[in-house]
Order: sequence, then C-alpha cells, then structure tokens
Amino acid sequence: MAILLEGSDGAPVMWGRIGEFLVQRTKSGKMYLKKYSPPANPRSPAQQRNRTAFREGLSRWRNLESLSRKDYWTDIAKSYGFRDGYRAFLSSFMALYHRKLQELASDEAALALVRDPGLILYYEASASHIQAQQKNEELITAVFEYRKSKDFLETLQSTIRYMKETSYSLKIRYGLLPRLDGFAVTECERLGILKL
Repeated sequence: MAILLEGSDGAPVMWGRIGEFLVQRTKSGKMYLKKYSPPANPRSPAQQRNRTAFREGLSRWRNLESLSRKDYWTDIAKSYGFRDGYRAFLSSFMALYHRKLQELASDEAALALVRDPGLILYYEASASHIQAQQKNEELITAVFEYRKSKDFLETLQSTIRYMKETSYSLKIRYGLLPRLDGFAVTECERLGILKL
C-alpha cells in the first residue's frame, strides 16, 4: 500500500508499494516506479554457514556479562571507525570464525571453537577492513609524495601568483571570501610549501 502526503511545496509525496511496483525517489527528489523483485536468497551451504556463525556472534554479544567488556568494544569502535561496539564485536567475531574455518577446514570445528564460552574475544580486523586501511595509507603516502614534487610546487606557486595578480582575494564567490593575506604567505613559506 502506498502512502500519499502533501509535501512542504504543496506537491504530492508518495512512498510504498502500488501493486507489484515500488515508489522510489532520486536524490533530486523525482519519483519513479520500479517493479518489485524479491532479493535473491540461494541458501547455499556457505551462506548458511555464515548465517549460523553470525547467529552465534549475536548470541555471544547478548551474553556478554560485564559492562567493562562492552566498554572495551565501544572503545575499539571509536578507535577503528565502527559505528558502535556491537558492530566492532561482530566484525571481530566473524573474522575469527573465518580464520578458524580456513585453519581447521571444518565448519563444525570452527563453530565449536567460537562457541566456547571460555574464549575471550579481542579485536581482530577483518580482511576487508585491513584492505581499506592499506588503501587509505597508500593514498595518503601518494598525496604526500606528490606534494614534495616540483610539479605540485610549481602549480601551487602559479595559482597563488594568479590569485595575487587578478586580485582574486578581493572577489567573493559562492558566498565564500578566499583570502591570501601576508600571514598566509608567511606561513606557507615557513612550512616550505612555496617560495615566491
């Protein structure tokens, strides 16, 4: 069933389902209909193993007894960019499960190991998390290397010269006032970013 309301601009706003169609919106706010297609659920053995392990992780999270353990996971979440401790815990739990699954080559043995109530779980980065961190580090390194290059310094110097010559610092664009005053030039020279 679709819901029809009046928007702030007086235009109708609708969302939901109309028969076999879904009402969707673009980023610009335009509405369109899309035929509903149920999500694929192949129930493959690998998918079922993953779901079972995830269920175990949820059970472990609910059974965490001490608040200090939950505080530990909240701190981990803040350190590694997770939304909350719950997601950090589940990410580590699934990373441990997958690592044990590869080591033991048996689903039952890996599940038995992670089900062990005596097992104390600490943060373990998942493969995708490690890849994302490595990619970010490579990008940061590349940016700093580029900033050391002559090409970057020449481009920066010519841009600043152009801004000075055209009095760009006095023009307002899009409600912003870019300024290149004496202090900024002195700071750039002190940092070695540019030499005019």
